Amino acid sequence: MKKIDFSADVKTWLEFVAYDLKSARWQMKGKIYTFSCYASQQSAEKALKALLLAYGKPIPKIHSLDRLMTILKNLNIEVSSIEDEARELDKYYITTRYPGQYGGPEGLYDRDDAETAIHAVETIIAFVKRKIK
Repeated sequence: MKKIDFSADVKTWLEFVAYDLKSARWQMKGKIYTFSCYASQQSAEKALKALLLAYGKPIPKIHSLDRLMTILKNLNIEVSSIEDEARELDKYYITTRYPGQYGGPEGLYDRDDAETAIHAVETIIAFVKRKIK
């Protein structure tokens, strides 16, 4: 069975990763902290999906970083060094997108949350880039 070359797709996904991180930083500067957390989560999600593509796997239609990490573990990809960061960011994929019991969006998350989210995604991106090269 011929292995599909996803390298062009991986490059495109990593461009979106960088764009979402840029957005997260910009939103934080503008004190739009909830959206900064959301963009950070999106960047991490896309980074993990790029890693799956780099290993020749299709991208699942899920948003949970925890579930993506499980898929990577099942492929024998060692991800323990980014589990804390993924767990931190995973809490943003629902609360930042949909109204509900959490309130918001204004005041839902603060500067510390946004800074933590950006640091977490930067760690995940660095990990993914090391694994891909």
